[in-house]
Amino acid sequence: MPTHLPLPDLETARPALAAEYAAARERGGSVMAILRAMGPRVEVLRAFLDLADAALYGPAALGRRERELLAVATSEANGADYSTAIHTRLLERRGGAHEGDRDGALTAFAIRLTLRPREAGEAVAALREHLTDDEVHDAIAVVGLLNLANRTALATGITEADDLS
Repeated sequence: MPTHLPLPDLETARPALAAEYAAARERGGSVMAILRAMGPRVEVLRAFLDLADAALYGPAALGRRERELLAVATSEANGADYSTAIHTRLLERRGGAHEGDRDGALTAFAIRLTLRPREAGEAVAALREHLTDDEVHDAIAVVGLLNLANRTALATGITEADDLS
């Protein structure tokens, strides 16, 4: 049975980490478990948040709905239930997945890059048939970010019950 790694909470967080938790509550009303899973090192959490803002949530050539589609496909490929649930809800808020070639290409790319990273060149070539080079760069960043988040979630054993309200 998987073990659950202890996670810093409001009582055990050092001042800098507690400040990040407070900022998370201001942004979204809670401290998501993935933030707690980044551990007691506030610099790791801060770097993760900056990367998430740049790759997933900030301005980009690839739209937010498509970035959430990549997040869901990557999380499903990794068997990361925590991330799959969160990003599925975010994707649904943005209109959900579409049946078109572009969404199919994005999903196939996320799965291939996640499960067979040695095929990255071929995966990129296939994606370039549907996206601009700038959009492909965005897709690579999102899949990379989600693989980091998924592995962190899986290794720490977090669930949505670990979110702090």
